[in-house]
Amino acid sequence: MSTDDCLIHLDGLSLPASIGIYAHEKAAPQPVDIDLRLAIDGTLAARSDDIRHTVDYDEVVDAIAALLASRHFNLLEHLSQAVLDLLGERFPVRRAEVTIAKPLAVPRARRVSVSRRAEWKREAMKVVAV
Repeated sequence: MSTDDCLIHLDGLSLPASIGIYAHEKAAPQPVDIDLRLAIDGTLAARSDDIRHTVDYDEVVDAIAALLASRHFNLLEHLSQAVLDLLGERFPVRRAEVTIAKPLAVPRARRVSVSRRAEWKREAMKVVAV
């Protein structure tokens, strides 16, 4: 983590998803729980107090919800990569880690989850004195 990094935690997001390989999983959406860690350049947001200099959490949630609603996913591994791809394409994140869990996947387990992470090269935002 560099000195200008800001680590944003978004924990416990619960959204419906069509996910799984079994017929009963394909028949109806089921909940998935999502935890995100987003590393951004926090230099400007820390000084400006302006939402344009950070990641809008509501936009992140809306984008992930739209992704989940757009199609069926067989595997958590694939869904986690799709979420990372979305984050890297749409938001100014340097690094992201996503954990996606299916609480109903295995009856004798509290949940099954997959975690993945990615990193993107982003140009640092500059603080300009006015």
